[in-house]
This record gives sequence, C-alpha cells and structure tokens, in this order.
Amino acid sequence: MAIDSKRSASKGQQVVLDVEDARDIGPIESDGLLRECIALTQQRLNAALARTLDQLQAAAPEAGDTTLTSDLATRLAGAVRRERARFLPHFNAEFDRTFAERRAGQPRKREARKNASVPLALVAEGDLSEQVALRSAVHAMRAATQEVAFGFDLRVRLVMREQPAEGKYENPWNSDYVCDAVGNTCRALWPEVALWRPIMERMVRELTAPLTALHRELNALVEDRDILPELRVRTRARGGDRKTPELAGDALFGKLMEMYEAKAAAQPSPPFRAPAGADFASASPLDFGNPVAWRADAQHAAPAARSPHNASSRSALIDALNLLQRGRTSADLPAVTESDAAALRNGAANELPALKEALAGRGSTFDRVTIEIVAALLDEVFDDRYLPAEIKTVFGRLQIPILKAALLDPRLLGNSNHRVRRFLEALATASVGLRPDDAHDVLFIGLADHLATIVRDQFADDLSIFETARDDLATFLDAERAGYNKRLAEALPSLLAQDEYAAAETEARAALAARLAQRDVPAEIRAFLDYEGVERLASAYVEGGPEGGAWKRQVQLIDDLLWSIARESGPAARKRLMQLVPQLVRAIREGWATDAIAQARREALLARLYDLHVGAMKAVPEAPPVADAVPPTAVAAVAALAADAPQQAAEDQVAALIRGDWCVFRGAADEATVLAKLAWRAPHDTSLLFTYRDGATAFVHTPRTLAEAFGAGRATVAVEAVPLFERAIARVMEAAPAATASM
Repeated sequence: MAIDSKRSASKGQQVVLDVEDARDIGPIESDGLLRECIALTQQRLNAALARTLDQLQAAAPEAGDTTLTSDLATRLAGAVRRERARFLPHFNAEFDRTFAERRAGQPRKREARKNASVPLALVAEGDLSEQVALRSAVHAMRAATQEVAFGFDLRVRLVMREQPAEGKYENPWNSDYVCDAVGNTCRALWPEVALWRPIMERMVRELTAPLTALHRELNALVEDRDILPELRVRTRARGGDRKTPELAGDALFGKLMEMYEAKAAAQPSPPFRAPAGADFASASPLDFGNPVAWRADAQHAAPAARSPHNASSRSALIDALNLLQRGRTSADLPAVTESDAAALRNGAANELPALKEALAGRGSTFDRVTIEIVAALLDEVFDDRYLPAEIKTVFGRLQIPILKAALLDPRLLGNSNHRVRRFLEALATASVGLRPDDAHDVLFIGLADHLATIVRDQFADDLSIFETARDDLATFLDAERAGYNKRLAEALPSLLAQDEYAAAETEARAALAARLAQRDVPAEIRAFLDYEGVERLASAYVEGGPEGGAWKRQVQLIDDLLWSIARESGPAARKRLMQLVPQLVRAIREGWATDAIAQARREALLARLYDLHVGAMKAVPEAPPVADAVPPTAVAAVAALAADAPQQAAEDQVAALIRGDWCVFRGAADEATVLAKLAWRAPHDTSLLFTYRDGATAFVHTPRTLAEAFGAGRATVAVEAVPLFERAIARVMEAAPAATASM
C-alpha cells in the first residue's frame, strides 16, 4: 500500500513508501479510534494549557525570559485572569473545527493575517522581538515533534483511511494545527497584538514537550490497536511501475526454487496435454453460476475484463483445475476419481496432497513448488486444532481457486500485499477462536462459507473476485474490530497506571539500593524504607518524574534519615541533628497508612529513631549501632538465581510472545481450557493482557506469573501471530530435502 511521498535529491522525482502488511481499517473502527485519540488529545493538551495559564496569571516571568518585563507580565496576568474561563472551551472548539475540516478533505488554511507583511523597518523594536520569539517557539515545536513524525504519520493516515497524495502529509495532530488552534484562540480572546502574541509564544513554548509526549502516546495507542505493529516499508519512484518483488527475491521461495530446479534439471517433466473439447479461454467468472451474493450489487455486476496474457498463456494444468473446480474429472489426471473431485469441490477434507501425488513429475518447477506451498497452506489450516471444522470446510472449498490464483499470478507467493493473500490472511486471522455455538460467530462462519462458495463457483481467471470477497469480509469485521478496540480501551487505563507505578517502584528501589550499599541499617528503619519509603518514592516519581519536586523532597528525606543515624561526631554534626530531628519526625509521620501492620511498623521506627538520636546527641559518641539480623542479600540473590534456573526457558518463551499470539490456559482437571490472545504488553513490560476473541479481558499476567504457568504446563502457545503463507512456506522448507530426493 502506497503510504507517503518525499522529495528525493533529483528534481521533480518522488519516492513513495509502501507499507507492508497494513491491514484494512473500516469506517466504524476508524471513527472509534479517532474519537479515542481526540479525547486523549484534549485531556493532555488541556492539562498543559491550564498549567501555562496558571503561570501567566501568577504575573511571574520565568528565569531568563527576556521577552516579558515585569510590567508586561502584570498586564498579561490581568488579561489571562479575565478570559481564563473561556480559553480551554475556545481552544477545544478550534481544534475540533480544524480537525473536522481536515477530515473532510480540506487542507489547512494559511490565512494572511492583517499587517502580516508590514516591512520590518516599520516594526517597533518590541514588536520585532515578540515576532522573532513567537516564530522561534513555533519552529522549536515543529522540530521537537519530528522525532516520531514518520511512523506516526503513516499510522494516522491508515486510521483516517486516506489515499496517498503528493507532497508532505498533513497530520491533523502536527504542530501546525495545534499552533493554529492556540493562535486563533489567543487572537479571539485578546485582539490586541501586544497581548495575544506574547501569550501565544508562552503557550507554544510550554506545549512543546507535552505535544511531543502526546505524539508518542498516540502513536503507541494506535499501534496497540494493531495499526502497523511492525513498520516495514519499501520504496519506489512515483510515476513508475510498481516494483513487485521477484520470486527469487523472496528468501524462502527463492531457496525452494533453487532446490527444486537443481533436481529437476536432470529429470525433464512431460508437459500436460489439453483435455479434448476443453475450451475455457473465453469463460468469465459468471459462467460458473450466479448464487445469491453477499453484496447487493454483485448479481448485476458486469464481468471484469480479463488479462490477455492470462487468457493466452493458460496452461493445460489450469484447464484441468477448472474441471476439478466444477466437480468434474480430467482425462489428464486419471488418478483423480469422481469422488476426489467431489471432495475437492465440497471442501470436506484437504485433497491437495492427493492432487499433488497425481501431478507428481508433471509441469514446470514453478508449478510443482506452487502446488507444494498451497498444499502446505491447506495442511496448516486442517492441522490447526483451534480452527472450527466449519472454517476448515471454507478453506477446503477454496483449495482449487487458491492453487489456480497462485499459478495464474506468480506474484501471489512473493508479495504479502497481494489481494488474494490479503483475503486469505484476513480470513485465517479472524477465524482463530471462533465458537460455533456463539450467535455472532455463527454469522461470521455463514459469511465465510458464502464467500468461499461464490469464489469457488465464479472464479475463472479474474483475481478481483478475491478482492470483492475481502471487502465483504472487511465490512463485517469492521464493527467487530471497533467493539474489540472499545473493550481494550476500557481495560487499558488501569493497566497503564499499574505499569507506570510498577516502573516507578523499580526506580525507587534502585535509588534506595544505591543509598543502602555498604550500610548497616537497623531492621526497623529498613522495614520503613522497604515499604513506606518505596511507596513514597514511587508515588513521587509518578507525579513528576526524577526531576520533579516531589521526588527530590522524598529523596532528601531518605538522605536525611540515613545521615541522622550515621552518628557523625563533632559539635557541628550534633547541632545539625538537633535542628533536623523535629522536621524529620514530622515528615515521617505524614501520610502513614492506618492499617494495624503499618501502624506497628511506624511505632517501631519512631522508637528506634528516638534511641539512636538520643545516643547521637551525647558528647561522647557511642559505637555505631549494630544492625539487626538482615538476610545477606548477595547470598539470597545467588540462591534465587539457582532456584530460577529451570524457569529460564519459560521466561524466554514469555519474552518471545508478540501481540496477536494465542495461548491456551488450563485450570484444574475439571475446568475447561481457555483460548486467549495476547492483546497488549505494558510499555515497561510489567503485565500482559490476554483477551477473548471479542476483546473481553480473559487474563492479566505479569511476566513472572506467565513464566510460572508455562513452566508448570498450565499455559502453552497455541497459534503464533505468523501469516498463513509464511507458515506454509516454512513447512515446505522443512520438508524440501525429502521432496527433492523423491523427484
């Protein structure tokens, strides 16, 4: 799918980026994702703008800010105070308006502002300084947001269901649109240029970091909804022919061809002879019947024009397959009986292995490799215990159409974006975990069966029939995917908060470990640090990060606590201790949990601190306190490492899981197994969310608990998120040595 274009070094030449494995996004899913992104945008930007309004209203220019004098800051504070209540609603309305216009296809308006082109010679020095400051802030925001612009632009374009266009992509979340909303709001509320310009400049500067963070968050959000989870692109020149990958360029397929051709060179294959009376060259897809179509307009659609190349080069093998597709035997394939032909048409079983045997030694090397791959693809389907029998029948009815399509268009096996492959991959992916007793899943199975019947009965040589089937399937899956995304969006906020806190806990424990290294700390103080200390540090980290005031205050509290029990000698140390103790005790008492265990820990800590501080204030210092028995951490770590050694394989298995993998979870002996898909992995890798097919939460595991389940056999990987065709080619590669030996 062509996604974006950029100017190359050659004048007038365009380079188009093609995204591989980009899935279809329907209008319902698109609407839901855009609403979710807009809600997050308003939440994040409104919070940042509110902080900036607070700063402006406080009439205090920032340190080093040369554009705001104290008089101007006072004027701005008054102006902001008067219009404060109107700012955020006006900004949100402006952003929504420009977004709606952009979504409707209208380009961003670059209106000429009044007096915008006044010569610089006529601009006052202060005005010029403000213009330069505003322009500098806008350029700085634009530069800062370029970090994630490439992948973010690609994903937004897919979500908005937009076709490629010349020039730079106008992402409605880019800095220009945000600056437009800020500027329009400032000009509307403060028409005087001496007010709106410095206010806007301050807004843009303060929004730069939050907007950059928002772009990362939005990019992660749509990626978590399976929008280009792996970004793989290739380039081609715009205006030229699309360069379809050569089959030899595909590593797996090229290797297979080499292996088969090397063996076939000494064993020429006899050609197929055309069956007597067979004439399919002029057939159209509609010649095979016209069952009731899923699409309302399909019954009256005119047959698509066929490629002259396909009609002229149709081999006898294709003619034989045409007969089998209609349930008739071919004189050129005497080994295929009438019952075999009927089974191929009905799809009740995988008949391609038998067909492969009947074709042994015939056709070109390409024909044989193609048959091997398609047969392996059907093996993958029929061997999959997690696909219902009804879906296996669907693929069974498509056996001959798939094989014909691969023989008619060699690009199918080397291009993951081929229209036939996209239909089959979408069908296979959506079929995992189907429940034949569920009303919604019954509808999907009925549609899949209907589409397979149409393809089987109507397909002659026009591959567009697969594209039509894919569109019908995508229409059905659109609402299903939108519902899935909605449930995922409901489940993620609490999990994200837990992940953020868990990551903050890790930072807190690391900060404590650095301060406790080589220290003997009494057990009561160690208990405080391990519980309340970690909790306070983690909460402070979540609030403002490592540079925030809350974190610095908590770190200083711990540093003061550890210094106070170090028993430094000398009058200066005792004087400092006497001043520090009241503040230290007061800070420790604040925010303590009220449960009995925490209160007992509090009383033990304060009692021990009292004894230590009294002893430290004596003129002659006592010997340093001997730490209570604390388990030697080094020995414990070594023991834990030895105990966890058998779990290493399970931990590696957890680490290798990717979004879209399905796992089977087993409970007690009398409990049914549960098939669930990995839908989300926390940014800090603290949890993994598994969902049912409809998006409802099935399990939330930490990497440790999931590794334990893998190690104990209570969980196993059922279906990996690997495309069906890739699995089929890998299967052929494994069997290739034996296959070539028997040729």
